[in-house]
Amino acid sequence: MLFHQKVAERLGLTATEFKCLRLIDLLGPLPMTSLAQEAGLQLGTVSGLIEKLEAQKLVDRARDPADKRRVLLKTRISISQQASVLYRELGETMRQELDGYSDAEFEVIMCFLTRTGEALATSIKAL
Repeated sequence: MLFHQKVAERLGLTATEFKCLRLIDLLGPLPMTSLAQEAGLQLGTVSGLIEKLEAQKLVDRARDPADKRRVLLKTRISISQQASVLYRELGETMRQELDGYSDAEFEVIMCFLTRTGEALATSIKAL
């Protein structure tokens, strides 16, 4: 969480703005209600956030060609591409760390991480 917050700060964004821009990058163009659901935020919060991002020329709103009543959000600048440099540095560091483990040790690490991820997903759903 702290790493993502620091990446956001390096890009001049809050962690929530960064998260929303990444979601629009990955899933968009998408309606504001979908963004609110995916981000786990209230629609009013997302509306204010989108207004701010629009003013910064990071997001555009456009009519859905399939349904003119619906407005879709799309990013002007791919935040994912901008952040990829920072994530690549972390990836290289992690790759160097993992190079010191045998295949058997690596399998144990992967099993632990997979089970931890599944446990977290189950716990999140239970909340």
